[in-house]
Amino acid sequence: MAKKDKNNKSGKVLFRTDLFGFCKENVLAYLKNMDEATAEQIKSRDAQIDTLNSEIALLNSRISDFEECENSLVLERELISQTMIAAKETANKIINDARADAARERAELQQTYTAEINKLAAIRNEIIQLRKFAADAIRSFEQELSALERSTFE
Repeated sequence: MAKKDKNNKSGKVLFRTDLFGFCKENVLAYLKNMDEATAEQIKSRDAQIDTLNSEIALLNSRISDFEECENSLVLERELISQTMIAAKETANKIINDARADAARERAELQQTYTAEINKLAAIRNEIIQLRKFAADAIRSFEQELSALERSTFE
């Protein structure tokens, strides 16, 4: 069997020698051991690769989930932005319409106020005229009464 020389610091394997070179059984045993060790290492590496591939698949799935979430958030942000713009436009339209309606109503009320003031002025003038007419009529009646009283006393 192949032996490592304890005094050999280079880590080289030493084989027993036979008549025609190294002992064939030692070399074959060494190769078999190396083959088994390499097979174990390959199995270990394959297991690590499988584990890493599983982790990669999991991480890719999470990345995909995050990308979907990000896309969803981007769409929501765009929708919110569009909604805010539409709401602002609607609010501005409502404000402008309300201002226009208020201005129109103010103008109508001003016209109504002016018309009512004019009516009141006309009524006041009529009252003044009626007062004058009534005063004139009363004076006229008083004069006629005085004239009648004078004529009856005479």
